[in-house]
Amino acid sequence: MRLVLQVILFASLLLSLNVVQADDANKKTPSEKKPFLTVCLIDLQGKPVVGAQTGMIALINGYDEENGANWSFGHFGLKSDSNGLIHFRDPDKYRGLVFARHAGRRLVAVKRTDLLKEKEDPLLLTMYPECHVTWQIKSKQLNQIGKKIGLIRGLSGSQNISCQWCNDMGSKLHFFLPPGEFTLVSSGEYISPVEKKIVIKEGQKEFNAGVTNADAKKWILLEGKPAPKITDVREWKNGPPVKISQFRGKVVILEFWGWWCSPCVLTGIPSIFQLQDEFSTEDLVIVGIHTPYSEKDEVTSVKELDKKLNQVQKNMWKGKTIDFPVALTQYRKLPYLAGGEPVANSKMCVDYGIDGFPSSIVIDRKGNVVGKFRLRVKADRDKLRQLIKEKK
Repeated sequence: MRLVLQVILFASLLLSLNVVQADDANKKTPSEKKPFLTVCLIDLQGKPVVGAQTGMIALINGYDEENGANWSFGHFGLKSDSNGLIHFRDPDKYRGLVFARHAGRRLVAVKRTDLLKEKEDPLLLTMYPECHVTWQIKSKQLNQIGKKIGLIRGLSGSQNISCQWCNDMGSKLHFFLPPGEFTLVSSGEYISPVEKKIVIKEGQKEFNAGVTNADAKKWILLEGKPAPKITDVREWKNGPPVKISQFRGKVVILEFWGWWCSPCVLTGIPSIFQLQDEFSTEDLVIVGIHTPYSEKDEVTSVKELDKKLNQVQKNMWKGKTIDFPVALTQYRKLPYLAGGEPVANSKMCVDYGIDGFPSSIVIDRKGNVVGKFRLRVKADRDKLRQLIKEKK
């Protein structure tokens, strides 16, 4: 289920784009560089469409009835010229699919081109009047425990590759698509990913994809309940195996991270270092849950992990080292839910419902899960401080 994986990793993708944008500012693609792909956009009458946009990401950053959708095509946006042509010159900025939109005429087109054995030069791509697709997401589990669904994200995919993202909306998602077959995927901070396949007919202007129920993420359902045990560990860093039960009377943070995860090593672990400096080990215990992203990212020994982190420690952590216990969990592809697709990377991720990194699960002095904290957010850090101040 590649589209589910894409929406899970969307937050990390946006973070990486910010970094790329800074690096890209000093690089200019030579205008004389030969295009590896040229697309000619035409309307239903066969006339060139001038000023249509395309880019690395077709992103909708919100929607309201009065103003419509707030569109963005990312830092690498391109526009069709006076002949309707779009020249793709940099393969690193091309994802294998063209999603183009003309804002004024409300025309859209989608075409996956990396699978074409023979490409016309230029490749003709017909733009159609866009169909406004709406999709409502609800969660019975969240409703039963008195929690709102919160902000959700979504994507639409064509030929198993994403073509349009909806970022941080309410419980209703909005897509703008041409005729064809599409897969819709939704996820959020509090819900597990769900998907739906739709078919849009030519001339269709509105499409109601109905209401889909999404399961709550496991860590929310665990709030106030005993924390699951630490399992499936290959080796422990910084001492013998530990159990959550041995830390009764203390506040515990389970830090889910990986050496392969840029946000983890850039901000996640440094945030943990700051917490260690602020609070005494008598009140706060940190336990790292190292999780591989794929089989090639798995580390099977402490020695191997230390080698992976050698340059990070020198260049990013200013010589600091991880001195808290870290469980090196096994790479296992498992479903988050019974009967679901095996998209989780470890049993610990399944037990706690973790599908993003870094993730910090806080456990109270009684051994019960408090919730998932964002340690870079002041409000969550204040909640953590309050928990630590509250004695038995």
